[in-house]
Amino acid sequence: MTPRPRFPIHLCQPDSKKSCAACCGIYNFKENGRRAVMRRLRRNTAILEQGGRETAQERFASHAQRWRHRDNGDAKRFQTIFNCEFVGFLDAEHRRVGCLLHPALHEGQDWRDCSFYGRELCDGHFCPSYLSLTEDEQAFVVETLDDWYLYGLVITDLDLVKGVYRHLSDRLGQAVPRTWLHHPSVRSALQPFWRWKVTWPYRRDGFDWFGKYLFIGDRYEEMRLPYELLGSRPSPYHPILLALGSVFRSLEELRDAERLIETALERAERAFSEDISPETP
Repeated sequence: MTPRPRFPIHLCQPDSKKSCAACCGIYNFKENGRRAVMRRLRRNTAILEQGGRETAQERFASHAQRWRHRDNGDAKRFQTIFNCEFVGFLDAEHRRVGCLLHPALHEGQDWRDCSFYGRELCDGHFCPSYLSLTEDEQAFVVETLDDWYLYGLVITDLDLVKGVYRHLSDRLGQAVPRTWLHHPSVRSALQPFWRWKVTWPYRRDGFDWFGKYLFIGDRYEEMRLPYELLGSRPSPYHPILLALGSVFRSLEELRDAERLIETALERAERAFSEDISPETP
């Protein structure tokens, strides 16, 4: 049996304040706003509270029969990603999301074989963020974002995380100091970048995109920004603009988007440079 890999930061369940279940398909719906995602997660979580004469296995089988087809039908955004009906909230405060079949919730009994992929595949899956983000880039998000809904969107967006981290590091003249990320002023200054995953004013409309990708049937391709048609050179913030799903109708809109990013970077730079001294632990 292949040994389970070890990572310094467990991105799926990094702490008690948030977690990520993007690989379970929680965002892979045409209707994937916060309220819609919460509604589905609460619906699934209810199976843990059901009693009666049914055994756990019967209860899980009944839940799968009722919802698996519906969650993987016309409501899906990208057909080749499976939406698991056994992902829900793991705590009473609804701050952490994850697998409702995991042995941690069932006194060691592992029910993940009731899922579509099965226990072995679920247990051994680690998303690209584990391997493609450095530990400092991972901490950049983990230590500054406690919202489960935004956390899952951000930590899986390699271009956004790497883009913001690189530009901020360039401004500071050093790698973003990890020991400063817990300071309120720094955390506050970084929030616009994370919130833009849902509030970016130049986001593309419609259900055929997610992040920088356009979905065409069972295929997907990376979006392109028509700089030449806009009369511009490629933006220095190109990866960030793509990650936010940007669409520009004019050169003025592109320049305004760049100013928004520039202003946010300046604010983050000030938070590091002015409010915190190098001696701060």
